[in-house]
Amino acid sequence: MTTRSHALVLLVALLGLAIFAGCGGDSASTIFQNVSERTSWGTNGYIAFASFGGNGQLYVYRINDNGGGLLLLTPTDNDQDLNDEGGRHPAFSPDGSQIAISSRRGDTPAIHLIGTDRGDRDGIRRVTPAAGVGADTEPSFTPSGSQIVYTTTRRAGDADIHIIGTDGSGDSPLVATDAEEHWASVSPDGTMVAYQSDAADNTDIWVKPINAPADERGTNITANSPFRDEAPSWSPDGTQIAFHSNRNGDFDIFLMNADGSGQVAVTADQRSDGFPVWSPDGDRLAITRDREVWTVPARPWTDWRGDADTLAEQLTRRF
Repeated sequence: MTTRSHALVLLVALLGLAIFAGCGGDSASTIFQNVSERTSWGTNGYIAFASFGGNGQLYVYRINDNGGGLLLLTPTDNDQDLNDEGGRHPAFSPDGSQIAISSRRGDTPAIHLIGTDRGDRDGIRRVTPAAGVGADTEPSFTPSGSQIVYTTTRRAGDADIHIIGTDGSGDSPLVATDAEEHWASVSPDGTMVAYQSDAADNTDIWVKPINAPADERGTNITANSPFRDEAPSWSPDGTQIAFHSNRNGDFDIFLMNADGSGQVAVTADQRSDGFPVWSPDGDRLAITRDREVWTVPARPWTDWRGDADTLAEQLTRRF
């Protein structure tokens, strides 16, 4: 890595430590970051996310779930090779002690495990095979914490859903059809998997038993929506699924029952809201809003919109 690139990454990290007032709830702990895609809300009081460094690489960070306390978990190693650092798509283990990430630490992006306390400073362990083709991304733990579901493009470039032991054993397909499947989320009882698929031409949320044949498509539970319905996230009690959709023009967050009924908007503003993940107690959702991390009540928008200025909390701000 050049001296200039290293200086840019250092500047980003210093900006992230800044205390900045201003958000939906006027938080005094808002930090500057440029957040990419889905976050993860751990049982340990932390939220993890990926943000762009000054060298254009994605790096994984951890913050307190009420803002502040920024910690870079995948620091740069300050060399010329950018294929052995960074990461994206963090996912906490159920006990909060580990984070699964997608990172290119070799030929292709793969699923790795790092510690929650110090990240890859204490080492990083590759979970998925060292294949020479394709990419392994979008990890999520099963409720037992012993397995990880993830998206892979190793099969002829198609995006499929696989499951693998955290020790790298038992890698096998869960959903492998001629469609593109992404963002798998396992139900809290471990029996079902929700995912997005374009099997019905536009992206929808599908569910299927986790032990069903991999080539079985499952059930499309947003089939009545001709819009993009994506990135499902199962509630801690298993009764609801959160997702994002552009059915109201821009992207907003929605809730539905686990069978697809009762679909309601959680957000309905002019900003782009996506990738909802649940708080451990099921009361709130962390979302990615225009490359920022916010949390909002896990309730219909009509229930809390009058108090949006205090109930929507901004944890990061774009730099």
